[in-house]
Amino acid sequence: MTTNELVRDALLAAILFVSQVSLAWISNVELVSLLLILYTLVFKKHVWLILYVFIVLEGLVYGFGLWWFSYLYVWPILPAAVFLFIRVTPPKPFVISILSGIFGMLFGLFCALSYLVLAGPGAAFIWWTAGIPFDIVHGIGNFVLSLILFSPLYRLLTALNRI
Repeated sequence: MTTNELVRDALLAAILFVSQVSLAWISNVELVSLLLILYTLVFKKHVWLILYVFIVLEGLVYGFGLWWFSYLYVWPILPAAVFLFIRVTPPKPFVISILSGIFGMLFGLFCALSYLVLAGPGAAFIWWTAGIPFDIVHGIGNFVLSLILFSPLYRLLTALNRI
């Protein structure tokens, strides 16, 4: 990894974190999902360093609770899905929006897996079902933001990556 790549990746992780903090006042509406998809498409394997720096920043600012440990496996699902399912370059914005929306809808279910391990199926089910309204908002927010912002941000990041 070159110094330029390291600095770029650190900046992209900071952008992830700042985007999350700046939209925290709107429950379950975030740009992190869209940015992770974009980073995966444009910067390929560098997404892993970017993502885990973001997750560590989250823990340092908000604390290392159970929710944080679930982030260690939940957030990587999205780049993995992009690597597995997105084969067309550039991908269609609607396809990206669907992927982002589905991820938002399933986010609470993925997080409930840690409760399944620690407290059993009943606790995991209750935790997940209590959060379904938030997951619906998360999925709709991801879909709409991706539909609107994917194309311009993809063009911007691919242009910047060529510099």
